Amino acid sequence: MSSLRRALGSDGEPHWLWVSGGFFRDLTAAGLGDDLAELGGLLADQEAFQQLLDQAPEAAASTWPLLMPGRPGKAVCLGKNFAAHAREMGSEPPTELVWFAKLPDTLIGHGEEVVIPKWLDTRVDPEAEMVMLLGHDLFNCNEAEAKAAIVAYTLGNDVTARAQQGADKERGWPWLRAKNLATFGCVGPAWVPVWEMPPFDEITLRGRVNGVIRQECSMADIIWDPIRALVEISRWTPMRAGDIVYLGTPAGVAPIHDGDELTVEADGLGKLVNPVVG
Repeated sequence: MSSLRRALGSDGEPHWLWVSGGFFRDLTAAGLGDDLAELGGLLADQEAFQQLLDQAPEAAASTWPLLMPGRPGKAVCLGKNFAAHAREMGSEPPTELVWFAKLPDTLIGHGEEVVIPKWLDTRVDPEAEMVMLLGHDLFNCNEAEAKAAIVAYTLGNDVTARAQQGADKERGWPWLRAKNLATFGCVGPAWVPVWEMPPFDEITLRGRVNGVIRQECSMADIIWDPIRALVEISRWTPMRAGDIVYLGTPAGVAPIHDGDELTVEADGLGKLVNPVVG
């Protein structure tokens, strides 16, 4: 499966690399900027992407360290989007879309550490997810416009201060701080364009802790699919090229601790791995 990764080049700068069949082509050397919105816009036009790819030189980049695959303008997350997860959280599946924000500065990439602050007196849970990238601006869009805007997918981990989330919900407060401690949003390892993806409903998503599967589901079980979710979100707020959306997590969330290793994997999307430190 071909993908777009962002890596630290031998010149000390980030580079977008097209990885296919074990070969690397340097899209940054061909003129692609580091902005995630620019990448999203390029992926929205497959012909333009192919033209840039034809100009991209090969790179000996197999040892270049992976970086987070771009900083989004905003990150929106879908809550309780699998029925079994809603029930394990003590509620019935919602009849309206539940969504919230993950602040961009919270996010980290593949291999980076999830840091649980020493002062945080709460259970912390990982939440394995798929993440989509937008290549068009959307506002009050229809389903055709939403579908055209989805240009690539990767993996995510919506790490959550669970007890803090529960306490804030009891107060009638938003979930913002429980979802937005520094490093509590993992994304990566690379973007897979939609034309390289298997059918969405045939993808199996898994979340592991120390190699043991805790979460596993078919993406066919999702309540609000990506297109319908975008239509609803865009009624309320403009979505921009370069924005990302976490699609929700399946059942099986459980606490993590210092020394654990988190892995998210899905068919065609590789593995997102992050160590946990206290």
